[in-house]
Amino acid sequence: MRRLTPLLAVCLVVGLVGCGDDDAMDLADAAVGDPPDAAFELPNDNLVPAVGSDIAVDIATWNIENFPKTPASPRLMADLITSLQLDFIAVQEIESIDAWNELVLRLRDHDGVLSEHTYGNGTYQKVGFIYRSDFMTVENVVLLFENEFNAFPRPPLQATVTIDDGVHPPVDFVAIVHHLKAGFGSEDRSRREAAMVILEAHVRQVVTGGSDTEVLVLGDFNEVLTTSAGQIVFAPMLNDPVLYDFHTDLLASSGEFSFIPSGAILDHIITTADLADELVGGSELIPRLDIQFNAYETGISDHLPVIISMPVLQ
Repeated sequence: MRRLTPLLAVCLVVGLVGCGDDDAMDLADAAVGDPPDAAFELPNDNLVPAVGSDIAVDIATWNIENFPKTPASPRLMADLITSLQLDFIAVQEIESIDAWNELVLRLRDHDGVLSEHTYGNGTYQKVGFIYRSDFMTVENVVLLFENEFNAFPRPPLQATVTIDDGVHPPVDFVAIVHHLKAGFGSEDRSRREAAMVILEAHVRQVVTGGSDTEVLVLGDFNEVLTTSAGQIVFAPMLNDPVLYDFHTDLLASSGEFSFIPSGAILDHIITTADLADELVGGSELIPRLDIQFNAYETGISDHLPVIISMPVLQ
């Protein structure tokens, strides 16, 4: 999503979700030519402890449940992203474009790209990317598998990402964000199995095509790695450890979780082998925002972000 023009931003503020007296300045004081995000206070940068660093690109997948859960959710989400010092976030479950616009406007250092997908009745649960616009570009954005509704009720979003701070060698990768079918029934799992077969074939084609061999697959898989049933779903990628690296396997085996109600990891990050060098010295973690911030589950999500660091800025 490109930054809105100042005039459009002023118009947008009037109808934004959650834009209360404490969050928006008096529109009469907004001079023509002010940046669009001048309508909002700076994000809080110490709401929770930081996990990002200046030497790494910190990447997350984050299901921000039915966003926005409350009118304050865009403000709180901007505070959390800023406090955590995240650079690239693959998000799921965006249910309001107005709230999304507010979130991106509040993030002074980030921009965003949102899926254009809607269901047949006009509703949606969109996926998207939020990224640091000062040293990252996101291009070649495309929806995948739009005709594969059974496997992908929400089409994945793919983009080419370039990291270039002008100091270190640029890094390019393809990012794919998705949100697979939820549910515990046999049909739900069968749909996830079908999705992983299609997704793996697509990623393999991207890699063997030669132009983009570094791929990240991020999202809410609605499946665990630590059960036999889950391993059947993940089999297309899990059975090829030479090509694919799972960055949640150790987290899962050590008892970490991303989905708070079940205490399991349903959100995963998978990378192809050619990204291994860029990830050397990095780490994986799931910050306990539900403990660090009391209003997290009521104001943000029942999922926690899964984060990896890519130390390419050192």
